[in-house]
Amino acid sequence: MKKTLIAVAALAATGAFAQNVTVIGTVDATYRNSTQDYNNGTSGGQSALGQNGSGTTNFTLIGTEDLGGGLKAIFNTEFDFVASGQVEGPTGGGQLFVGLEGAFGSVKLGKPNSPTLTVQGSRSAFGTKDGGRIGVMDARSSYTSSGSSNMGQSVTRTSGSILYTSPSFSGFSFQLDYAPGAKADTTISANIAESSAITDIGAFYANGPIAAGVTRYTESAISGGASEKTLTSYYGSYNFGVAKLTLGGHQYKQEVTATAGTADNAGYGAAVDVPLSPALTLNTHFVKVDDKSTADVDRTTAAIGLNYALSKRTSTYVRYVSEKADNATTAAQIKTGSEESLAIQGDSPVHENAVQ
Repeated sequence: MKKTLIAVAALAATGAFAQNVTVIGTVDATYRNSTQDYNNGTSGGQSALGQNGSGTTNFTLIGTEDLGGGLKAIFNTEFDFVASGQVEGPTGGGQLFVGLEGAFGSVKLGKPNSPTLTVQGSRSAFGTKDGGRIGVMDARSSYTSSGSSNMGQSVTRTSGSILYTSPSFSGFSFQLDYAPGAKADTTISANIAESSAITDIGAFYANGPIAAGVTRYTESAISGGASEKTLTSYYGSYNFGVAKLTLGGHQYKQEVTATAGTADNAGYGAAVDVPLSPALTLNTHFVKVDDKSTADVDRTTAAIGLNYALSKRTSTYVRYVSEKADNATTAAQIKTGSEESLAIQGDSPVHENAVQ
């Protein structure tokens, strides 16, 4: 009973403190047609109407209150919508945090976006979506020999974390995201699950046409379970006006344990965004993943697309993604894959999470 009263009090405080609440969101509907060629000589594919090919379909509440002296209280509650079979609905996958913001920067507690997400979303012309972080093979099959994504490991956000973001110093800023994890004591309760401690540190620069960032993500090992993971990600971009060029890469490693295999890969890539008109933009992305594990299944992904802005809040795009895997050895492994996407996306006037 005591815990219930505490939870209700916290909820009431959250609803009362916000002077300004902004309602934002995105709806993304995508038609995809994909094909795969397997190592045993067979092929397959599917056509489906889905979502999130360009942005994350979500509904978000953002609140702020001026506390005086340049200090603000902030919160963000984001409901992501995903489809599972014929069932669609909100999940807890989006951002969820409360915090303080001032001249010192900001502190967010809960599940804020990670520094590595910023780098991964900035490395590609397509952000973290199709043709960017997520590839045809990862999205359509269980093929993961060269890593869980084109960028080593997909890192979005971690529950139970605290994120500090510094103010900008002549274009430079840094972030520290830390989640302490949990240590289970099965002699007391078998219902308490052990979880890894996670640290994500990032340094960023943005000034005029130049932007860059580097992050270091570390996930600790837990007894009898997940192994230690390390991921270094980086990118740099320059906007020439007629085109924007982005270069980026990563180094990823997961140690082998009794319950987890070894992952060791490095990747590099380039993206080019060309504004063909005020409304029409050509986007291209190329990435190469070098698998350094025993499997040695390297992967190359190339993507090209057009995005047309129907208005400030609504756009449509068409995209083609092609992937090739080297040294595929088992019959079930995919050697080549491709996908064509056609979608329309609508945003609210303000949307701070478009990179997801």
